[in-house]
Amino acid sequence: MMKSKFGRAGALFSGVALTAAAVAMSTGTASANGNGGCGGPGFSHVCISEDGDTLNYTGYTDFANGATGTVHLWLWDYTEKPGGVRVFMTDFPAATGPHYYRPGGLANPTPGHDYKAEMRVQWGNVKTDTYLSPDKFA
Repeated sequence: MMKSKFGRAGALFSGVALTAAAVAMSTGTASANGNGGCGGPGFSHVCISEDGDTLNYTGYTDFANGATGTVHLWLWDYTEKPGGVRVFMTDFPAATGPHYYRPGGLANPTPGHDYKAEMRVQWGNVKTDTYLSPDKFA
């Protein structure tokens, strides 16, 4: 068995670092396999899924009282062009309390294409929070 020059403190630090990395990777329900899912924290996230021949994307927020701003929901196709091509964009006023934003969906998405949903919450000209869904392959 090899001994570390850092002893128990080094081993403890390594364990803490591995635990922190595992927690960071487990937030949200993102999927790396192209099956879609949701991205973002519990109070504000964006999801992408497929229902039959329709690719759906939705946003969810649960803001405190007095939420003022704009929720931008975008559907991207990352197949054809680096950086993606925006397929749809829809804006909603930010709602107070739990709220779903459902702009509709893309009928008959192109087979083999890589889609992703994005939600930007713009708080006036002060701040913009951005959330991305995992990839969804049609």
